[in-house]
Amino acid sequence: QHLRDLKMQNKVLYPRLCEPVITKVLPALRQQQQDLFINTSQLVAAIKEQSPMQDQGTIDRVIAFLDDCAELMYFGELTILDIPFLCMFILSPLLAPVSFHSYDLEDKCDGMVTKEDILRVLESHKKSFTVNIDNIIRLLKTFNLAFAVEGKPNTFLFPSHLPTKKL
Repeated sequence: QHLRDLKMQNKVLYPRLCEPVITKVLPALRQQQQDLFINTSQLVAAIKEQSPMQDQGTIDRVIAFLDDCAELMYFGELTILDIPFLCMFILSPLLAPVSFHSYDLEDKCDGMVTKEDILRVLESHKKSFTVNIDNIIRLLKTFNLAFAVEGKPNTFLFPSHLPTKKL
C-alpha cells in the first residue's frame, strides 16, 4: 500500500515539478546551447535557476523522470537535449545500411566505418544543432552500436553494417 501511495504521489508530483523544465528550461537551453549535448551540470544549474527551492536530490529525480519520459537522455556527465533529432538525423542514417549507403559509402559492407565517414553523414543532417563527433562516437560505443577496431584509430565496426547471409 505504501509503495502504491508513493507511486500515485509521484504521478502528480513529478509532472508538476517537470512542467517548468519542459516548457522553459529545455527550450531555452536548446536555443542557447546550439549543441545536441549539454553538460549535465549546466542542466542542473538551469533547473536550480528556474526553481531555486529544489534540492539536489529532487533535481536528480526530475532529470531521471524526464529521461524516463524521453524528454531528454541522461548520459552521465552529458545530457542529450533533443532525442527525436538524435534518432532521426543521427542514429538512423548512421546505423541503417540503406540510409548510410546513400552517402556514397557503399564500400562499407564489411561493417568498418571511419570517423570521416561518420562526419560526412552528420554534415548532411545539420539542423540548428552542432554535433560533437566524439560525443556521438562515445554514445554509439556505450550502447554497443559501434566498436573501436584495435590497431586502426578512428575506425569502428558497426554491426548493423555487416553483410547478411542470404538464404
